[in-house]
Amino acid sequence: MDIRKAPPLPASIIPFPVVANIDHAEGPIFDAQGNLYFVNYVRNGTVGRMTPDGTVSVWCETGGQANGLKVDSEGYIIAADVGARRITRIDSSGKSIEVLTDQCEGKPYLGPNDVCLDTAGNIYFSDPCDADPDAPIGSVFRIDRRRNVRRLVTGLRYPNGLAVTPDQKQLLVAETMTNRILAFGFQPDGCLSSARTLFQFATSSVDGIMFDEYDRLWVARWLNGTVDVITLEGELVAEIPAGGSKVTNLCFWEKSTYVTVDAAHSIFRLDAGVGGKPYTA
Repeated sequence: MDIRKAPPLPASIIPFPVVANIDHAEGPIFDAQGNLYFVNYVRNGTVGRMTPDGTVSVWCETGGQANGLKVDSEGYIIAADVGARRITRIDSSGKSIEVLTDQCEGKPYLGPNDVCLDTAGNIYFSDPCDADPDAPIGSVFRIDRRRNVRRLVTGLRYPNGLAVTPDQKQLLVAETMTNRILAFGFQPDGCLSSARTLFQFATSSVDGIMFDEYDRLWVARWLNGTVDVITLEGELVAEIPAGGSKVTNLCFWEKSTYVTVDAAHSIFRLDAGVGGKPYTA
């Protein structure tokens, strides 16, 4: 864990709009060159890209409808494609799309929602579609470096955003239908321990999550209209207005946080003065 003392966040942060015209705003992530990728630019089924000079365009036609995105250690975009019910790997041109998995144990996925990576090169993804409080059928899967797929946990009430803790010892899962962040410990064989509740929110709800450079978890708060910051000790540090309702996801670049806000069909920048924690080796 990062032992540096985290600086206080600004008392007031004004969301600054950076991208508009997004059909369903989700999945923001930067590559090492400073390109910002996000899904459903102009229309559903695309991946948009904003280059460092501010040019925004449709970068990729997914053939489905991607949702959560991450960039792996080789610079490929890893996408949770809820529309085509698969996990894909997209090269730097945006033209070559490799299907990493579209089924497990002979059964298709419900509809993958989000992805995260660890420093060993494993890919984790949530598969929540049709899960609700009365039908807890959501699952989390792992794709290892040999492309083997394993269901790690099931019976969840809409598992959504995911993040591996910076010490690589826990997997955190945002469970949307219960408004909470779950923490699962990694066992020596790669399985997960029983879940504990890291933080329970009083209002709806939780979506994408990501760590800042001081090992604090930033949480997209869906209908709450905020990005909230919590510690791994379960302390709420901040509630930051995100620019509108239906806050879906977030990422970091330099010392700012970029947030997808679906009700505004936009991405906003929050100049909070902290960067993100690297999630790959």
